[in-house]
Amino acid sequence: MNSWAKLSILLFLITANLCYGQNKSVARVPFSMLGSYILVKAGINESSELNFILDTGIRSTIITELQAGDSLSLVFNDERFVQGLGGNNPIYAFVSEKNTIHLGNKLAFENKTVALLQEDVLELSRQIGSPVNGLLGSDLFEDHIVQIDFTAQRLTFYERESFKLPGRYHSLPLIVEQQKLYVPLSVKDTENKEHQYKMLLDTGAGLFAWFRTMGSEVLPIPEKKIYGRIGEGISGEITGYLARIPAACMGDFCLKNPVVVFPDSACISDLVINTGRDGTIGNQLLSRFNLFIDIAGRQLHLRPNSYFNKKFSYNVAGLEVIQSIVGLPRYEVLDVWANSPAALAGVLPGDIIHEVDGHSAFTMSMSELRGYFEQSRKKNLRIILEREGNMLKLNLNLKAKI
Repeated sequence: MNSWAKLSILLFLITANLCYGQNKSVARVPFSMLGSYILVKAGINESSELNFILDTGIRSTIITELQAGDSLSLVFNDERFVQGLGGNNPIYAFVSEKNTIHLGNKLAFENKTVALLQEDVLELSRQIGSPVNGLLGSDLFEDHIVQIDFTAQRLTFYERESFKLPGRYHSLPLIVEQQKLYVPLSVKDTENKEHQYKMLLDTGAGLFAWFRTMGSEVLPIPEKKIYGRIGEGISGEITGYLARIPAACMGDFCLKNPVVVFPDSACISDLVINTGRDGTIGNQLLSRFNLFIDIAGRQLHLRPNSYFNKKFSYNVAGLEVIQSIVGLPRYEVLDVWANSPAALAGVLPGDIIHEVDGHSAFTMSMSELRGYFEQSRKKNLRIILEREGNMLKLNLNLKAKI
């Protein structure tokens, strides 16, 4: 090997090491995906390891429920109400200051506020099908640049001073107002008119996006739509319309025909009035990118990942399911949308699902079970239910309506 070749290799190695050194991580924290939710293990003070949904839509950590065997010690300093989506009154929470939150073996976030809901209105464990203790807020991201890698299912924390953005990432302004994170979203309506909206960045939302239905410059609701229960917020049940819009764009990256939500105005009025936001983007959108969140630098960096072109799904059956007993695969019908395939087939709230498409529901995870109800199909979906001790065989016509 000649001297020029040796010098070139040496320079390459030096450059590579410098680049690696610039982006040396402080810590890496694995997570798992439960449906569209990011589940992270964390500890508070000297607690046992608890399960949390990563929720950038809130700032501080919220404890929603504790399971048998969980241990947690908090000193409460205050009591305040917590406002969220839903049409009911806000609920109260006990507030504890100056706590230390541990992520993995290396990260300890000190002086953090933790709220404990006085009532478990979310029932996250039953909704998701796995034990969940609460929500981790965005204040854990304030001192670092944080990568959310949905393909590797990993959070990586970097020091801002030495961070260098990798190639092929697109940068968007990150708006921080009243300790909330917002990003711009461009959308096209069914008349091909383009709209620019300020959207809450919310990894705790399992949907693609929802848009306000009150005030000026609202996104028109498409004629082709369905009405149903969207989910459960801190302030109660969320209902509204689901519909497809032609396109939604994060910077230069556009997603075609996504399914979005238009909540009833009563479910969102307080949040819209108090924050001035146009809506929320959730993980059905965000999970199609790998992200770097830089709160101090006011930037969101994103790059499409292998999920970018994944088909958009929604609750075609109009069937809401929860676990009857947390951690056990016994699935109960919580709600049935009016005029939905499930309603037309005769499914009722309280029914226990035994079998779907010839497969035992008791061998399925919640995500697997919901997968059957979230895809349109040409042939009817056969399900077997238990109602008041009797077994019923029903056929659902899962032809997509939007």
